[in-house]
Amino acid sequence: MIDLSHIQDLNSRSAVEAFISDRYDDNVLDFLHDLDRGINRLIRTDLKKSARYLEAVKRIFRYLPPNLKPRLFAIQGRFHHWTGQYGSALRYYRMALREFRRRRNTEAVARLGKGLMDVYMYLGRYREALNIGRDSLNFFRRNRFQTDAGQILNNIGNVYHRMDNNHQALSHYNRALEIFGEEDSVSRAIVQYNRANVYTNLNQLRKAEELYRSAAELYRRSGMEIAETQAEYSLAYLYFLEDRYTEAATVFEAVYNKFNALGDVKSATNARLDMVEIDIQLNQYGSAIMAADEIIPEFGRLGMRYEQAKACFFAAEARIKLGDYVLASRRLRTAESLFVREDNNHWLGMIHITKSRLMIARRRFADTLRETDRAIERFVRSGNERRRIDAEIIKIEAMMQKGDIRGALKLAGTFTDEKLVSYQLYNLHCVIGQCYYNLREYDVALDKFREAVWIVEKMLEGLYPDEISYFFVIDKYYSYKMVVDCLLKLGRIQDSFISNLKALEIINRKAASERHLEKEVPQELVNRRDELRAALKKMNQSPRDSQRQAYSYARYFALEQELWANERKIRACLYPDRIKKDNGLGANDDIIGLLRPDETIVNFITTGAITGVFCVNRNKTEFAQLELNHDVLESLLRRLHFVFESVVSGYKYIDEAGLAAETYLKEIYRLVFKPIRSHLTGDRIIIMADGSFGQIPFNALKDENNHYLMEDFRLSYAVNPDDLRDRTELAGLSEWKNNAIFAISGDLLPSIEIEARRIKDIFGQSKVYYDQAADRQSLLKEIGRADGFLHIAAHASRSSENPLFSRILMGDGPFYPFDLFETGIRAKLVTLSGCQTAAPGLYYGNSFSLAKAFYQAGGRFVLATLWPVADKVSMLFMIRFYQALAEKENIHEAYWKTVRSMIDVTDNPAFWSSFVLLGI
Repeated sequence: MIDLSHIQDLNSRSAVEAFISDRYDDNVLDFLHDLDRGINRLIRTDLKKSARYLEAVKRIFRYLPPNLKPRLFAIQGRFHHWTGQYGSALRYYRMALREFRRRRNTEAVARLGKGLMDVYMYLGRYREALNIGRDSLNFFRRNRFQTDAGQILNNIGNVYHRMDNNHQALSHYNRALEIFGEEDSVSRAIVQYNRANVYTNLNQLRKAEELYRSAAELYRRSGMEIAETQAEYSLAYLYFLEDRYTEAATVFEAVYNKFNALGDVKSATNARLDMVEIDIQLNQYGSAIMAADEIIPEFGRLGMRYEQAKACFFAAEARIKLGDYVLASRRLRTAESLFVREDNNHWLGMIHITKSRLMIARRRFADTLRETDRAIERFVRSGNERRRIDAEIIKIEAMMQKGDIRGALKLAGTFTDEKLVSYQLYNLHCVIGQCYYNLREYDVALDKFREAVWIVEKMLEGLYPDEISYFFVIDKYYSYKMVVDCLLKLGRIQDSFISNLKALEIINRKAASERHLEKEVPQELVNRRDELRAALKKMNQSPRDSQRQAYSYARYFALEQELWANERKIRACLYPDRIKKDNGLGANDDIIGLLRPDETIVNFITTGAITGVFCVNRNKTEFAQLELNHDVLESLLRRLHFVFESVVSGYKYIDEAGLAAETYLKEIYRLVFKPIRSHLTGDRIIIMADGSFGQIPFNALKDENNHYLMEDFRLSYAVNPDDLRDRTELAGLSEWKNNAIFAISGDLLPSIEIEARRIKDIFGQSKVYYDQAADRQSLLKEIGRADGFLHIAAHASRSSENPLFSRILMGDGPFYPFDLFETGIRAKLVTLSGCQTAAPGLYYGNSFSLAKAFYQAGGRFVLATLWPVADKVSMLFMIRFYQALAEKENIHEAYWKTVRSMIDVTDNPAFWSSFVLLGI
C-alpha cells in the first residue's frame, strides 16, 4: 500500500518512472496494485484525504501507458461509489468494463463486478446487480478465488437485504462467512455487520447487538474509522429500539459529526434519515418534517432513490400526526411511486400501514383491514418480522373498532411478549385492554392497561428528564387515563384517584434544581445558535399597541426548528454519560394525609369515556361525573378567551363584551363546578387541572347569584401532586437578597420600565436588567443565582403548533422553554409578566406552557397569564403584588390581596382573572 505522501509529488514522467523503478523493480502492475490498496483503505477511513489521493493518482496516470487507463476508470468509479455519487460511479465503472471486455481481461471484469453490482443496488437496479454478481461469482468459483467469491456472496446478500428479502440475504451472508472462517479480517467484519442488519429486521436485537459490536471491534483494529463509525451508528438505532432514547440521540449526533468530519456525506445523510424516524417516535413532529424536507433533495442529488423514498415516507408520517393530511398525502404518493419502481416489499408494506392509520382516523374500518392485510403480505414476502407485527397490531385495533372484539382478541393471543419490542408491547396491551373494556370486563382491562403503564415507565428510564421526556410521555397518557377509568368502573374511587395523581406527577415532574452538565460544546454549535437567535430577533414584528405579545413571519417557524435542531446537538454533547434512574416516581396514599382540615383537592379528569372530578379531603374521596362533553368545554373556553382578548385589545365595547363573558363564565360554572359544591369541605380548594381544565379562570367563574367563585373559596393551583409533600411557608420574603428583574420594554410598552423600577424600589437589593442588557445569557446566569424571585416583564407569545416555541422576547431575541435545559431554577417565585405565559398550545394534550416550563425547571411558584394582558393593567397588578408580597411575606396572601384590589379598579375579569399563580 502506498501512502499519499509518497505519491503527491510525482509531477513528471521521469519522477513516476524513477519511483516505480526504485520501489517496484519496474513492475507497473505491482505499483497499480498498491495504488488500489491505498485508495481502498482511505475510502474506508477518510474520504477527504481519499479525494486528494485520487487527484494524485489521476496525475500519475498521465505518464503511464494508455492501455492501463481502465484501471484509472475503476479507481475513479470506486471513489465516486463510496462518496455516494452513484451516477458518476456507474459511468466510470462502465468505461472500465467496456475496456476490460475489449481486452478480454475476464478477471478484471469479475473484480469490477463487486463495485458495479453495489452501485446498481443503490440505484435500485436490482436485477442488473444480481446478474453481474452471479457472473462474477461463477468466475471466482471456477478459478478457486475463494476470498473473492465470499465478497461477491456478501454483495449478493446486500442486494437481497435491500430488496427486503431477509432470508435470502442471511443465506448468502452465512455462505460468505463459511468462506472467511474465524479469521479477524475486514471481510469477516463486513459480513458480520450485514448479518446484524438482518437480525435487526428479524427482531433478534440481542444477536444484532453482538454482531455490530464484533464488527466495530474488527474495524477498529484495522484502523477503518468510517466503517467503525457505521457500526456505532447501527448500534445507536438498536438503542432506540431498546428504549434507550437519550443514548441513541447522543450517539447519532456523534456519528453524524464524525461522518461529516471524514467527508462521508452519504452516511451522514443516512444518519439524519434515521434521526427523522426517532423524532417521530419521540413526538417531535416539527423536527422530523424539517429534517426530512432537507434531506429529500439531497438524496435526489445523490441518486439514492430508496433513501429519498424513505424520507418522503417519514415526512408523510409526521404530517399525519399533526393532522396535515393534504401535504402528507402528497409525500406518501411520492414515496409509494418510488418504492413501486424499487419493487420494495418492505416499504410498500409501510405505505399500507400508514394508509391503514389514515383509514382508522376516518373510521373506515373495512378499508383499514384491507390495507393491513396488504401490509402483512408485503412483510411476509420481505421476511421483516418486526414490521409484520406492527401491521398485525393495527389490524387488531381495526377489528376491535369494527366490532369484531372476539376476533381481535383471538389474533392478539397469537403473540408472545418475548417476540415484541417495547413500543409493540405498549400498543398491544392498550388495544387488548380496550377490547376488554368494550366487553365491560374491567378487571382484565385494568391489568392490561397497567402493563402498558409499566412499559411506559420503563421507557422513560431511557430518557433524560427534559422537554423531550415530557412530549414522549404525554403521547402515552392514554394508558394512564384508562387505568383511572377502569378503577372508576370497578368502584375503586380511592385507587383511581391515586393512579391519576401518579400520572400527573410523572407528566409534570420537576427536573433537578442543579444540573451536572459541565461538558464542552463545540464552538460551531454555539456560533450557529447565536446566528439563529440574531435572525429570529430581526424577524420579530412590532407587537400591537399596549400588549405584551410578539408576532412573527411564517419563516420564523422554520428558523425555530433549525434552532431546536441545533439545541438537540448541544444537548447530545451535554447529556450525562449515564441517566440517573428515579425510582421515587409516583404519588402515594400519604398525599391525602397531608391535607389540612379546611382543604379539598379538586382534581378534574377526562378519560376516553368519562369527564369528572375527584373531590378529596382528609376524610373521604368522592368522584362526581360531569354531564359535560369535552368539546363543548373547549368551545366555551375559546369563546371566553376571545372575548377577554378583544376587551383587553380595545376591539369590543367593554359593556357588550362583559355581558357575553358573564354568560360563558356562568355556563362553565354550571357545567364544571356547581355539581361538586356539595362535595367540598372548608373554603380552601386545591385545584389540579390539566389540559383544557387548566385554561379555566376559576377565580372569575360566577354562580347563579352572580357571585365570583373567589368570594366563597380560596383557590390554589397544584401542578404536581408531589408539591403537597413540601409546603413549608416561605417566611422572610422581604429579606430576599438574590432577586432579579428583567424588563424589555420597547417603544410600545413604556409601562414595563416603570413596573421594573417600582419593584426595584420595593425590593431594593434586586438586580435589574433593562432592554439590551436583559439578554438570554444574563437570564440564564440569574436563573442559576437568584434564590428569591425572578421577574420577567416582556413581550411574550405562545406557539399554538408546538409549545416548545412559545417564547419571551429578551433583549437579544427569543427565550424558549428549551433554553432552561442548561440550568435549574433556584428562585422560589418566577413571574412571567407577559401575554399568554400560562396558555398551552393546541397540541400535546393542551398541557405545556411557558409557565409549566419554568415550573418544571424548578420554580416553586409561577405567576403567569392565560390570555393577552394590557400593558398598564399588568404594570398595576405587578406593582400591587410585590407591595403585598413585601407586607404579607406570603405569596398566596399577596396574590389574593392583589386580585381583590384589582376588582376595585375594574370589575371586568378580562383585566384581572388572566393572572394565575401556579404552586401551593
